Amino acid sequence: TRWRKWVQQAYDAPSGQFIECLQLDGSPDPNQTVRTRTAARLIYVYAHASALGVAPAGSLTMAEQAFANLHRSAWKNSPRPGYARTFHRTTGLVIDPVRDLYDNACVVLALSWLLSATGKRHYAEKIDATINAIDATLKDPFSGWAEDSLGTLPRRQNPHMHYFEAQLALCEQHPSIAHSKMEKAIFALFRTHLFGACHGPLRENFGPRWEIDDLYGSGRLEPGHMCEWVWLIRRYGALTNMTHDALCDDLLTTALTIGRSEGSLFLQDQVTANGTPLLPSRRLWSQVEMLKALLSQHRALGQDRYRQDAEALASAMFATYFRSVPEGCWHDMLDGQDRPIAKTIPASSLYHLWTLVADLMV
Repeated sequence: TRWRKWVQQAYDAPSGQFIECLQLDGSPDPNQTVRTRTAARLIYVYAHASALGVAPAGSLTMAEQAFANLHRSAWKNSPRPGYARTFHRTTGLVIDPVRDLYDNACVVLALSWLLSATGKRHYAEKIDATINAIDATLKDPFSGWAEDSLGTLPRRQNPHMHYFEAQLALCEQHPSIAHSKMEKAIFALFRTHLFGACHGPLRENFGPRWEIDDLYGSGRLEPGHMCEWVWLIRRYGALTNMTHDALCDDLLTTALTIGRSEGSLFLQDQVTANGTPLLPSRRLWSQVEMLKALLSQHRALGQDRYRQDAEALASAMFATYFRSVPEGCWHDMLDGQDRPIAKTIPASSLYHLWTLVADLMV
């Protein structure tokens, strides 16, 4: 029901590119800077919805034009290739030339669904080129990939999580072009370094050799990402015919235990390992990922408590995040008293909402 707004407002036809966010009144934000990850995520959303036959007319054309613009503007075919981090929507000039794992992972996800929606083989060629670029530019000697082409610290789990998501999409949709069981390598990295037995709860930030230290901000935890991993691990289990019940239960239980303040169903954005909030905010995407995790657990285990928790959470979200907003919009961030505090409506949140809708359609 929110598609019409985004089809009308989030795509800039003269440039052939998506915009970064809407303003609070639902109008397009005039900022010309586009992050590669945001453009790629909207390309993915429009392509996936088109492949499922539920996107408004013209959505796939928008997705293809936006990728053509993205590739023309941001792709760097150099000895250290990859997609640059940001570019100017109108001029196409690169603003931040750094090649970032997060951005390039999102491009792989977008390309996987462009290939599914169109059947055009040049998207398969772009998938190969992007994955090869990630390895050439970002492969790290201590396993996984560097944060970016500068080797910025801390190293983060989040870009690796989204690369896992992209590789799962390839395995699910295009197993013939999946790269060397890379999804298995990322899951092994998760078990060894990101969520190893000695680490305690899932960490966000690490040192160059995956050290956990306050120097790198390792004490800042994001419960929403714990929930997102539950959703991804359940998909991985379906692909490999393996169950990871204890792991998923650990992740979700920890997220709910340390991530929610007393009397609230919503996850805090950042907390310590003992549940102390580090930010006075609760973004929409974290709640969406919690809802996806609950539904994934219900689907895998058949336990009614997960469905009941999901229904209660969805009702609470509609009463807060989707209350008193322009058509097709939402409050992207609430404070501890459920008051809206967001300054914009980020397009990246449409990606999170769409993954929930698509999951419900399976």
